[in-house]
Amino acid sequence: MELIQQTLTTPLTQSATLTGYIQTPSAEMPGKDHRPAILVIPGGGYTMVSDREAEPVALAYASHGFQAFVLRYSVLPVAWPAQLLEAAEAMHQIRAHADDWYLNPDQVATLGFSAGGHLAAGLATLADQPFMVKQGYQAADIRANVLLGYAVVSLSATAAVHAGPDPMQQAVHAQDGPLLKEATELQQQVTTTTPPTFLWATATDAVVPVQNSLQFASALDQANVPFALHIFPQGHHGLSLANALTNGRHGTDLELTVTPWLKLSLQWLQVTFPDAGIEA
Repeated sequence: MELIQQTLTTPLTQSATLTGYIQTPSAEMPGKDHRPAILVIPGGGYTMVSDREAEPVALAYASHGFQAFVLRYSVLPVAWPAQLLEAAEAMHQIRAHADDWYLNPDQVATLGFSAGGHLAAGLATLADQPFMVKQGYQAADIRANVLLGYAVVSLSATAAVHAGPDPMQQAVHAQDGPLLKEATELQQQVTTTTPPTFLWATATDAVVPVQNSLQFASALDQANVPFALHIFPQGHHGLSLANALTNGRHGTDLELTVTPWLKLSLQWLQVTFPDAGIEA
């Protein structure tokens, strides 16, 4: 396995990094010269980038045959849409280096958690906005099938459960920039061009209400976009893999009823990329 790391340069920032875990071809494993790829975008409320939702998740997908990448994007005081451009640049780099990194550019997915899910859903729904084109990004280059774990898509639904200031609101509203209105309610930006989407969340999430996933799934349904939706009956926010690998320092992030989401996502990706040789 080859480890690569790039600093991403966009029209607004030069601080995000893209880390890749690249499985190199081997004569002992024929037919794996161009693997599927996944870009993992951790959460953190735009105030930090969660380690628990980064490398452990990327390596889990690598173990199932993916070239796996992690985006560590800018956080506050850097505000939207800087993070969206960083995610777009990450996708651009992944596809531009398809041969160098032994991946199939037509079999790339994004996986975002919480605020990272906001970024992943933003790429899925805003890739063809005039602002993105003006920055030099083409929708076909940066848009990919998307997986969303307890993702923020509706800032109004999320802010409703917060007694104090919501960092997501601060990050998106920190400056009167482009795509501000669109970013607050991403479910309203879903169209027939939105890519197939896999969503999972827990019904008892007190930080990002399950309504986020339900509203996005409803919008996908109305637009006739293929999707899969899994709502688990219990589990708090930020579970990541929900197993011992991503159990946090308080020891409360084990939730065996939620761990099947990874296998379910792999099965969905098998359907989405039927000839990719994905092992579920």
